Amino acid sequence: MRGLLLACALISWLSTNASAQCCGDCGGDGQVTIDDLVTAVRNALDGCSDATPTPTAVPSGTPTNPATPTRTPVRCTRDFSDTSNTCLFNGNFNLGCGKALNASFAVDGSLVVVSIATQTNPSIVSFAAQRDSDTHAHLTGWSSNNFQTTHVTAGSVDLAGGGTQLIVFPNDSPFMILSCNFVQYVGDFVNPRSASQADGSDGIDFGRVRAWSERPPPELTELADQ
Repeated sequence: MRGLLLACALISWLSTNASAQCCGDCGGDGQVTIDDLVTAVRNALDGCSDATPTPTAVPSGTPTNPATPTRTPVRCTRDFSDTSNTCLFNGNFNLGCGKALNASFAVDGSLVVVSIATQTNPSIVSFAAQRDSDTHAHLTGWSSNNFQTTHVTAGSVDLAGGGTQLIVFPNDSPFMILSCNFVQYVGDFVNPRSASQADGSDGIDFGRVRAWSERPPPELTELADQ
């Protein structure tokens, strides 16, 4: 009788103690059955056969944030004061017709020359401009044969949007490309211009551009004779 009372007390302690490693109510139904009693007595005499599962260790330390990927520049890092490699732009010269054309600019001192690949003949049309600031110049002339012949024009050239756009805006339409009047070229930055993207606009004869831009104004009598 004494052993039975001891077993019952043990069972009661095992069934109510949440930290116990050996079950009392092994079925988990809130009742201690004869089978539970036999199991509890056996566990009390022989020790528990099932070890308490060891909790899975949680890794310590602060998680490391992934490295931020390097973004490709979306603007031209050159301006009208930089004589090094330039940038490639692509855009339209007439919103009503024509194709998107590539353009680039070159700088030599105070001279800025914008070359536009026309996708027709002549393949390149160039605008000459005098630099007023690092992002603005005023047009003075244009040529389709590398300034062997230069035509007077006026207007502006701007590197806008922090280098995201190149804008050539003559006061009057100076010529046609693909049967469309050249109105205003607005080109978006594509990427830094490399040698593999040469479009025929390399080798600008700045000597001829400078000689033409520094020519003395014609005399009024010469104009009258013409």
